[in-house]
Amino acid sequence: MGLSGGREGVFGVRTSVAAHHKDTQRPGFHPGVGRLSASVGYDSHVHWTITSLWMITTMTQARILIVDSNVGAATDLRDMLSVDGYEVSAVRDPKDAGGYLERIPVDLILTDLPPETEELTCLRQLRGLCPTTPIVLMTAHGSLRTAVEGLKAGAFDYMSKPFTAEEVRSVARRAVEHTHMRAEQAASGEAAPDDTSPFASLVGSSPTMVQVYKAIARVAQTDSSVLLQGESGTGKELIARAIHASGPRSSGPFVTVDGGALADSLLESELFGHERGSFTGAISSRKGLLEQAHSGTCFLDEVADLSPALQGKLLRVLQEKEIRRVGSTATTALDVRIIAASKLPLEPLVRAGTFREDLYYRMNVVTIDIPPLRERLDDLPLLAKRFLRLYGSMKMPPVTELSAEALALLRRYWWPGNVRELEHAIERAVTLSPYSVICPEDLPPAVKDAQPEGLARAQGWVTLEDLERNHILQVLDSHARDLGRSATILGIHRKTLLRKLRHYGLAAGYGVA
Repeated sequence: MGLSGGREGVFGVRTSVAAHHKDTQRPGFHPGVGRLSASVGYDSHVHWTITSLWMITTMTQARILIVDSNVGAATDLRDMLSVDGYEVSAVRDPKDAGGYLERIPVDLILTDLPPETEELTCLRQLRGLCPTTPIVLMTAHGSLRTAVEGLKAGAFDYMSKPFTAEEVRSVARRAVEHTHMRAEQAASGEAAPDDTSPFASLVGSSPTMVQVYKAIARVAQTDSSVLLQGESGTGKELIARAIHASGPRSSGPFVTVDGGALADSLLESELFGHERGSFTGAISSRKGLLEQAHSGTCFLDEVADLSPALQGKLLRVLQEKEIRRVGSTATTALDVRIIAASKLPLEPLVRAGTFREDLYYRMNVVTIDIPPLRERLDDLPLLAKRFLRLYGSMKMPPVTELSAEALALLRRYWWPGNVRELEHAIERAVTLSPYSVICPEDLPPAVKDAQPEGLARAQGWVTLEDLERNHILQVLDSHARDLGRSATILGIHRKTLLRKLRHYGLAAGYGVA
């Protein structure tokens, strides 16, 4: 059925009837779950056939609503999705969606956000109508600001136009699986995951952080092991907590283990627990942190610091889903998700033989790389403002502003300690400032005295890009951030300067959209 005018603003319904197959009813075949438990061997043709049958059976159960004023775009989108057997309807306006959704529940909503949309009114309206239904945003110009705000406001994901059919189908599959998972949890009496945004404690709208947000949203509803890699102070624990809080284990415990904080013997007891009398001082039996995380998530920080012996024991936990306390011969079944973190890339350690390859691949099901602060300087003003609100309000009189000169110095510094160091710098400045405004003299000496070339020098080499970036910063800061005058001094057109500011992640700090 093609797109046509209809009652209550519905301008299209596409239905597709799938063929049924007896294999869809056999043990181990669960439409809507997204996995096969059958262990028999089969060739690639049989694998394709089984997978296709699963997709057909699952997707014909799924309804998708498109909210888009562009009938042609909605038609194209419908055609992309019809390949997988979805039932697709479309409305032109979020207001029309209300009447439709009252009559027909859907598994996914795809909504267009016009470029001129300043606020996510459409998303909020749809979220009010369907609090638990995944909503995917379609942004015309790939606006990162809109995408980030949308994710924080509860969107499941976003797609930047133009998108391919495979991108559309991939997003739809993930969203529908999410809906089916929630339905299965409700049917079994399990508590559904909390819909509170997992990004509340995370700050930033730079391209690298958008990718992190999307990665969190994608892995949160799975039970796969996750490896977070990033320098100290980049916020790995915050991201681990976001994954936990937005997933099906959110009602369970979140337990943190610092792999580099304790001696080997103590860490083993902390991780795995011990029985009474197993060593001097073990006056009673005690659960380890992994047991305490049962039905929840264990965040294992600085996993690279684990000894080979502990690496082997952790591997057993991941493989066998059971644990053995120190001094015990008995094993205990364990249901826990492991989120590991390391400030060092693990792959080189594997090649060097200092980290077990089998453990690496067990933990490396999904890897999220956390960018250092120097690679997302667009986010620095937002982070500084958050910390200023946090610490400035505690002082009397309150410290409420950051001078342009102080902000310029913050942007020039290398930040080897990343976001954590920035937080401490703002806290120190608030403490020392006698006024309501933080000035350069309130900043730590390392920040205050930083040279523009320090960013590149800290890496050991000064690249041409580093030189250009720092020269642009110098000119801008020396001429009161006047873009037109700075462009003239640099000998380039103002549009070229704007493009370079975006390229170097400096746009937001200079008021450039």
